[in-house]
Amino acid sequence: MQTVYSNARKNPGRNPRLPISRARYHLIPVISDLFQKKSFSGHKIDQILKENHLSAEDRALFTELFYGFLRYGHQLLYFVDKFLSRPEKIPDKIKWILAIGFYQKIYLTKIPDYAIVNECVEMAKHFIGEGPMTDVVNAVMQKFLQHHQRFADLDKFPLWVQTSFPEWLSDYLSEMWSPIKFFQIASALNTASPTFIRVNITKISEEKLIMKLRKENITCSQTAVTNCLVLPSLSMSPKDVPGYHEGLWTIQNMASQRIVRYLDVQEGDNILDACAGYGGKTLQIAENIKDKADIHYFDVVDKKMHAIEIRSQKMGFKRVRPVIVFEKKFNKILVDAPCSGLGTISSHPEIKWFRKLADLEEQRAKQTEVINTYCQYLLPGGTLLYAVCSIDKNEGEEIIKKFLTEHPDFELDTTFTTPFKDVELGTYLVPTDKGESGYFFSRLLRKK
Repeated sequence: MQTVYSNARKNPGRNPRLPISRARYHLIPVISDLFQKKSFSGHKIDQILKENHLSAEDRALFTELFYGFLRYGHQLLYFVDKFLSRPEKIPDKIKWILAIGFYQKIYLTKIPDYAIVNECVEMAKHFIGEGPMTDVVNAVMQKFLQHHQRFADLDKFPLWVQTSFPEWLSDYLSEMWSPIKFFQIASALNTASPTFIRVNITKISEEKLIMKLRKENITCSQTAVTNCLVLPSLSMSPKDVPGYHEGLWTIQNMASQRIVRYLDVQEGDNILDACAGYGGKTLQIAENIKDKADIHYFDVVDKKMHAIEIRSQKMGFKRVRPVIVFEKKFNKILVDAPCSGLGTISSHPEIKWFRKLADLEEQRAKQTEVINTYCQYLLPGGTLLYAVCSIDKNEGEEIIKKFLTEHPDFELDTTFTTPFKDVELGTYLVPTDKGESGYFFSRLLRKK
């Protein structure tokens, strides 16, 4: 259970022109936009909150309710349907409002029952209009509050409801990992991830950055990963955190930061980051080796290539360069392949809503194509590190198994061990309740 700040009688964030609090006023339009576009941007949420001048308290409440709905919505909507005689006749917006009301009772504290009911009813009036739907919301909320204890014991519900995952995805992953292990993984993925940042040690030390942030009253601390700090309760946009624009640090999940060290980069190496994205791992390699290796990056999206160039310049690196044409070979290659992102649900809970089984099959085809394409640029005796931020074994172990079958000139690096969940064909970083994402990675060698 989490504690939330609200006292509805005082309504410090209420606009007198609005029938509902400012935090709740923006929830339904944002959720509606999310489902219409089937895409999501944290930057867009920051922009909405800034443009509408929400107070710190309202920003916190909006964020709690919005992400709470994304994380637990499958479960909550299942509960909502139990109170409706004909759920198929009820508009989605009404169900979302009820789910948000249920969330406040089940998962939060210090929001009084009368406030939950009142705000839900007023939201229904505002977004649907006066009429029978308003009466439905009032009746359902009143009945739910009388019987909410029935939903405290989740063991009696199906596994997909317990974990608040889509039924098909729950079945898929529980068969792959076992029901008990999937439940543990899902519980970790439903835990809100804090903000992890990577210190650019070429510009500032961990200790000095911690002092700099604490002077601005930003709570931060070191983690088990060198040069990784955690900001557990960041309430502002990361771009507003001191040091961002100077390149003193960059956002990167702690699990993601663990991957690069297993490429075993040495001074003088010639490295390719083949699926560089926005350059998180590219620049981490440069930081770790203190710009004493040649690092080349490539991504099929031009915007991402340009972003890496800007970030690299901001961070002061001289030996980080884009690949324009593949004319040479490398002794180290990182293939951080495009994937389903199922390991990042703690940071991106919207993934649960939009992924389909066909998407996973499409990703596997892309991963096979990517590793087959870039492996040809590895020198004999060189190292290829394959990684995906997914807990789908078909995107991890099965890709490596197929690759080794089709490429007899490659082999597993038998010297490769980690303190994590090593399996025959690689390693899993299983999601943790500290907000670490889930990953699979495997280190391969090209035979001499």
